[in-house]
Amino acid sequence: MEYADMENYERDPVEVLEYSDDLACGDVGREMMDFLTARFGELVDAQPVGTEARWATERLRDVTLSDCRHLSDMLTSWEEIVGTGRAERPGLNQVLRQDIGIWWNRIIRTTRRFREHPDFLPRWRYLPYHNAEFERFLKMVAKDHVIRDLEEYDD
Repeated sequence: MEYADMENYERDPVEVLEYSDDLACGDVGREMMDFLTARFGELVDAQPVGTEARWATERLRDVTLSDCRHLSDMLTSWEEIVGTGRAERPGLNQVLRQDIGIWWNRIIRTTRRFREHPDFLPRWRYLPYHNAEFERFLKMVAKDHVIRDLEEYDD
């Protein structure tokens, strides 16, 4: 695919997220943003106006939603890289690939605090590996070390 063809290129979200390489813009799109906006709205409304607790809750909401927009921007860049067959090139492509996983898991740590809510989607889960090859490699080199499951970090 040529760069000129990328104008309307967007990957559809996969049915089951297994790896951060599977993420698409839609994964942090309207559905997640609306869910987080509603959940944080409930928390903000529970705090008295003018208090530090309300300010902190509003700030966490704003930072979390900003993180979602930032990750969406990164995924837009990643889709262009994947669409033009450059995903395996070294350098900044790999930094972006790593950052996508880091930012996704950061957002998910907050999102999972609301996992008991009926609108929470099971696909909103930790993705510790970029792809199957990366998972195999890490498990091979770490067989003498414990790789903690990110699910342990749920508070």
